Amino acid sequence: MDIETVILAKVHEDEEDHSEAILKSEKLQQDLFFMERVLMENVFQPKLASYRQLPVLKEREPEEPEEVLEEEVHEETEDEIKREDAEEMEMELELEITTEQSTIPANLERLWSFTCDLTKGLNVSSLAWNKANPWPERIYHSSHGVTSVDFSIGAPNLLAVGYHNGTIAIYNVRSSNNTPVLDSSESPLKHMGPVWQVQWIEQDRGNTGDDKREILVSISADGRIAKWIIRKGLDCHDLMRLKRTTAASNKKGGEKEKKGEALISRQAPGMCFAFHPKDTNIYLAGTEEGLIHKCSCSYNEQYLETYRGHKFGPSDCECC
Repeated sequence: MDIETVILAKVHEDEEDHSEAILKSEKLQQDLFFMERVLMENVFQPKLASYRQLPVLKEREPEEPEEVLEEEVHEETEDEIKREDAEEMEMELELEITTEQSTIPANLERLWSFTCDLTKGLNVSSLAWNKANPWPERIYHSSHGVTSVDFSIGAPNLLAVGYHNGTIAIYNVRSSNNTPVLDSSESPLKHMGPVWQVQWIEQDRGNTGDDKREILVSISADGRIAKWIIRKGLDCHDLMRLKRTTAASNKKGGEKEKKGEALISRQAPGMCFAFHPKDTNIYLAGTEEGLIHKCSCSYNEQYLETYRGHKFGPSDCECC
């Protein structure tokens, strides 16, 4: 009896260890994640369908025969035809209806909401959709504040992140590891201010336009727009150093130019940029001064044009 008890206890112990290994396995966690996604799609199917103007799927009752269900579908189709005819008649009589009779109170319904306890009380400074998989599946923790993010076009598993301390990092979202595969922390050309925008840009290699390469562009509060290229590490050079400009003086033309040249001595903090959808050699850059500069990748010292549409000041902010 003692030997049998020992053997049974050993078998029970092995089963417990095996079960624990299964529950902690990465494959099971991934399968549970996908199952949760499918269940959520089923739960929110009516609202998702209503939002996309798709038919709402009705689940058949356990004891309900298929023939009855087909008849109901046929009746629903006839009802839809009748309803469409009625709607057409209503549209014809719409002009005869008075304003008071046709007034319908506004109705708003929240379709769904996304919440995360990790982001409560924090600011959201940037959003980006993955080009291949639009589902959020990873949570990365960082010791610095994140100011901008963007997914690669050619390699959707690469996520570029700009930090408030001026660092740029690239994560491989196929891995749940918090360590980036590349970062600019050791680069002598790294930004010295918050990186307010990062974006992957496809540029033409030749004149045909068929051969493209992808580069990473960033703009920072240090007044630089940088172009990053992934080789063995992150190499970069400046596309533009944003110089401060001053408003035109009321003096004579010659004196205005001299004063303007003398006052353009500090760099303007960069806030955002946007590349031309067809000619990726041309881009716009927005600065903290409220100016928009038209720039070219071929010139890093001179603006092609400057647009003065915004005013900047503590009591004078506007958006057009």
